[in-house]
Amino acid sequence: MTDDIRDRIRERIVTVHAPDLAGEDIPRDYDLLTSGVIDSLSLLALVEWIQSSFDVPVTDVEISPSNFRTIDAIADFIETNTGQRI
Repeated sequence: MTDDIRDRIRERIVTVHAPDLAGEDIPRDYDLLTSGVIDSLSLLALVEWIQSSFDVPVTDVEISPSNFRTIDAIADFIETNTGQRI
């Protein structure tokens, strides 16, 4: 299921935040923040999507670059906060 979650995250990023990129253009370790794919406003939209899609509460303190820099980091954050292997 790990790859399924990562694929969902990648699909969301491409569809909403980077429509000019193809999914294969964004590897799991691609820095979404430094590259400009995710900015401060789109990060908030991504957090909202994570909360509603995965039923994961996200506090202000948890909205940090380390949790949302890459697809892998986002998936790890979801896994940690749901208590499930994804």
